[in-house]
Amino acid sequence: MINTPWPDLFLYAKPAGEVDPYDPANTPLFRGEEAFAPDVAGWRRWSKPSPEPRLDAAFERLLLASIEREKDAVLGMVEALADRVAVAAPSPPVLVSILRAGVPVGALLARSLKRRFGAPVPLVALSLFDGLGWDAAALESALADHPGRPVVFVDGWTSGGGVARELQRSYARWLDSGRPDFTGGEGPRLAVLCDPRGLADFSAVRADRFVPSSLFTAPETLGFSRGFATADGGMFRVYEFPKVLLKPVLIEAWMREDEPTPVPEGPLVQPPPAPPGWRMHVNEVVRALVNRNPREILLRDDKATATEALAPVLHLCRLRGVPVRYGREEVTGWGAVAAARMQD
Repeated sequence: MINTPWPDLFLYAKPAGEVDPYDPANTPLFRGEEAFAPDVAGWRRWSKPSPEPRLDAAFERLLLASIEREKDAVLGMVEALADRVAVAAPSPPVLVSILRAGVPVGALLARSLKRRFGAPVPLVALSLFDGLGWDAAALESALADHPGRPVVFVDGWTSGGGVARELQRSYARWLDSGRPDFTGGEGPRLAVLCDPRGLADFSAVRADRFVPSSLFTAPETLGFSRGFATADGGMFRVYEFPKVLLKPVLIEAWMREDEPTPVPEGPLVQPPPAPPGWRMHVNEVVRALVNRNPREILLRDDKATATEALAPVLHLCRLRGVPVRYGREEVTGWGAVAAARMQD
């Protein structure tokens, strides 16, 4: 059993011992850019968890201010998302959050759906990786613990469609293995806050919009690493992090009830894809800053606007030494707030 600071969240993963991610001696336990070499695939690409950037007190202050700034809009998006999920679900579902971006959104969505159904909505979490799929052993256990409930997968946002694709591929492998169809023939359904390219089944807005939880890192807000796979094909592992690293104030601020502000859904548009080697959409760019090594960040907005709206993101760029360019028209053409160049 791995305890988490998130309310009523049950994690399906196998503990692999406690590790301090900031101890230089543990650096080899976390993956680097070598994991993304073209000849590394399958479980080997995901045989180590994501690295964790060491942050500072200024980052925490800016993140808390950003949560406060965006809180009413985030809650408004959650309410819109809950409305759409509740209409489609015949009874209280089980929410399966994709680690890690799905956990903060899932926690708010479970609370909102509980009000609609008048009954608890279970929240579980498991790992899913591009090219490897969902943790089948974890999902099997979760379904056994919540039999007969509709299943809704939850992530924070969509971008290039990696999670949406892997859900479909994992579902096909699930059926091919002879496991029962837990979707009633509908296939896996994905709920997200922001869906710029219309890749999810349920979404709150069809636009690229900054969500402060994209900046949450595992030592401060989960207490365990992102999952990692092993050759035996069993349930994915996680490292537990020292509890002293947790920042409960971030979770408390995120979960605090407030007055939701409706956010326009926006039209579904299909802008041209970004060139190869680019990471698209602001929350995906943030994740690249957290656990990858972008070469540069391009922002749609001018410096003054971005400094107000994306203050913790810009501070993270400074901490990581990643240059930022403002007012980029090509980012607007890509239908995005931000883009990250990942290759030279």
